[in-house]
Amino acid sequence: MWNNNLSSLPDSIGSLKSLKELYLYNNKLSSLPESIGSLTSLEKLYLHENKLSSLPDSIGSLTSLTKLYLQNNKLTSLPESIGSLT
Repeated sequence: MWNNNLSSLPDSIGSLKSLKELYLYNNKLSSLPESIGSLTSLEKLYLHENKLSSLPDSIGSLTSLTKLYLQNNKLTSLPESIGSLT
């Protein structure tokens, strides 16, 4: 779903429990739904080149995550929960 001018994601994205990779870069996302934390099989999350100003606390629940790309957003801080990712 990269390069599609997406400005939001539905809460139902959290139901994609088996999803391993999610390419959302080069869109117009300003936030992510808390339900993204339900994607516990997610290994790669590409969010660069968006308009994200914050990340949901649930991002720390992505225990399978090995790659997280956040460059070129509007982030000024990260949630403490991100520290639980290894």
